[in-house]
Amino acid sequence: MLRFLVIAPTFAALALLPIVAMAQEVPAEAQMDMWCGTAFELMTRDAPADATPEKLASAKVYADGGALLLQRAIPIYLEAGYTDEGLADYRSDLEDSIGRVVNGTGRASDDAAYSFQDCSALIGQ
Repeated sequence: MLRFLVIAPTFAALALLPIVAMAQEVPAEAQMDMWCGTAFELMTRDAPADATPEKLASAKVYADGGALLLQRAIPIYLEAGYTDEGLADYRSDLEDSIGRVVNGTGRASDDAAYSFQDCSALIGQ
């Protein structure tokens, strides 16, 4: 009986592993929103000191659009089973990856998941 009490929770935990993994499946649209929103956020984070008002206005469109995409994606990730901490870790890794693409410091394997045109279309540009 004691052996069963020790083994049963282990089997129960193992049985739940596929559910936990499956719970983090995020729809492709939300993945694209997260990727593009993060890219726009990184692109517009630091405006040059000598940026013209026109360039600042143009950047604001992408900054606002990126924020909208992230606001749309984050709840979907959380509903899919990501914890706040897990999502923060994922976003940090995503920023690192996208940062290499946006800044041109990446390797050939760091190709953009989506084109600038694809992302721009999500925000009506």
